[in-house]
Amino acid sequence: MVFFQIAAALLILVNALFVLIEYSLVRVRSSRVEMLARKGDVRAAAVQYIQAHLDRYLAAIQVGITMVGLALGWVGEPALAQALKRTFSHWEPLFSPGLSHALSFALALGILTLIQVVLGELLPRTIALQNAERIALWGAYPLRIFALMIRPAVALASFLSLFMTRLLGLKPASESESPVSEEELRVLLGESQEKGRLPLERLLLLENLFDLAVAKVSDAMVPREKVVFLSLKKTWAENLETIRSRRFSRYPLCEDGLDSVIGLVHVKDLVLRSALAEPDFDPRRARRDISEALEADPLEKLLRVFPDKGIHMSVVRNGAGQVSGIITLEDIMEEIIGEVHDEFDLPQAWSLMDVLVPAAVAVNLAAPDRRGVIAVLLGRLAAAHGSLRESETLQLVWDRERKFSSAVGRGVAVPHARLANLERPLVALGRFSPPVAFPTPDNVPVRLVFLILTPASTPVLQLKVLGRIAAIVTNDNIRRRLLRARTAESLIDTLRTADTLIAQ
Repeated sequence: MVFFQIAAALLILVNALFVLIEYSLVRVRSSRVEMLARKGDVRAAAVQYIQAHLDRYLAAIQVGITMVGLALGWVGEPALAQALKRTFSHWEPLFSPGLSHALSFALALGILTLIQVVLGELLPRTIALQNAERIALWGAYPLRIFALMIRPAVALASFLSLFMTRLLGLKPASESESPVSEEELRVLLGESQEKGRLPLERLLLLENLFDLAVAKVSDAMVPREKVVFLSLKKTWAENLETIRSRRFSRYPLCEDGLDSVIGLVHVKDLVLRSALAEPDFDPRRARRDISEALEADPLEKLLRVFPDKGIHMSVVRNGAGQVSGIITLEDIMEEIIGEVHDEFDLPQAWSLMDVLVPAAVAVNLAAPDRRGVIAVLLGRLAAAHGSLRESETLQLVWDRERKFSSAVGRGVAVPHARLANLERPLVALGRFSPPVAFPTPDNVPVRLVFLILTPASTPVLQLKVLGRIAAIVTNDNIRRRLLRARTAESLIDTLRTADTLIAQ
């Protein structure tokens, strides 16, 4: 009896080892294993080999687990059933021999199954998921030896499995790690950021890189009406005045208007040729080639063309062949990292943080309806700015809200108004729980509300504030972080980071 108990315990231990190795191999990151292998870790090299032939080794593990399960049933069940049967024999008047045998068998099977599931499956799986790398490195060589020993059995089982799969008209499946899609990668990166393993700034940069795949040249180009160019129809003095006043480093060179572009002129070439001091310099002497692109071309294409050809400016044409603008390497980089300012292109002194009122930022607010939402946030703004006429402002904002819902979808609303007596813009932000019903395009109740008040004399500034907020809340990761912030300080920190990286 003791022999059978020891054998059963050993079999459960072996089953646990198989489960440990199986889940660790599936869980461990290939990139981490590759890094260890490059450092000369022979165990990591063994793990790499197993991952390259994962189907074969997982099949070997499954064969091993099946063998252990059969052996455990053969060894453990009779021994445990016999012990239980002796126990039931003490109540022989209550249990007939047949009933005693049936109950002993059922209880023995249930107890063994419970022990097997808990100690042989669930516990090892939990340990493996938390220590995947260490267990995979430790178990790689023993698994390779075991797989070599039972290779004929694995081959036979794989052949029969493949035969049955095709017999049923199914395609063979692989246990190997499938490539991660872009959407899955976005989710993984978002989860890493939420857990504090990836800074929000880096996440937004990566998101911009993903978005570059679908961005077109027309999304980043300088439109025709804003293009500054040099013309051969103008005198050199006129062109030189354009260069001195606009202070760009490159200019398209045209025969006449922008549709007759023949190349580009780099200011560095003019300096090297001492052209700035010549009264009648011919710009064609400093002409460089300029590339061409279509509005519908992907930005990624230019990102490859510019470095390869050493040309950092391209003329953009529409479907009719007319010049619709220009695009530079800097324009493409701004799509990734945000606005880039040089020594002559000073950044604007405005940001969302200049108009956000910290005292009017709060979480876990409550309001019965749309008007209540506006009243709550307006009350906080009025408390911070005593000159604000609360009742009059509430009526102005509410009059507009009744006509046009300010909900933009995804649980966000931006009620706003322009006030004649306001000196500077004011923005309040509140997160409401429970959410408040607004007429929304996606039928999602509103939880995040920006209240925007701007001077009536500066309508462009209101559009600028609305545009900045729209750019922030349309980013899934930023919006998710705003919705999950636990304190007003967290809301402000997230907005500050987003405002810097998604400046329009």
